[in-house]
Amino acid sequence: MKTLKRIDVISFAKFQTVLMAIIGVLAGVMFAFFGFIFQAFAGRLTQGDIPWAGFGAGMGLAALVILPLVYAVIGFISGIIGGALFNLVSAISGGIKVDLE
Repeated sequence: MKTLKRIDVISFAKFQTVLMAIIGVLAGVMFAFFGFIFQAFAGRLTQGDIPWAGFGAGMGLAALVILPLVYAVIGFISGIIGGALFNLVSAISGGIKVDLE
């Protein structure tokens, strides 16, 4: 058994950034899908009389770009905070025992 006592904060923040960006892409795809569904139903129900019927598709496409960026920024910030907190708590508690091969 080895003991993990410290982690590199920036390295952990980079990992968290990539992970959260991937989750942001998945969330963006879901928002885009539901945006296109909203547009399809809004266009059918209103017979195209409402000018904002394409709002759902526009927001869905915007979500494909905006959500991964926002999630990545939040991931980086939470990675820095989480890494620093891990180092602080592991100094007090002695770290985490892991089995490595």
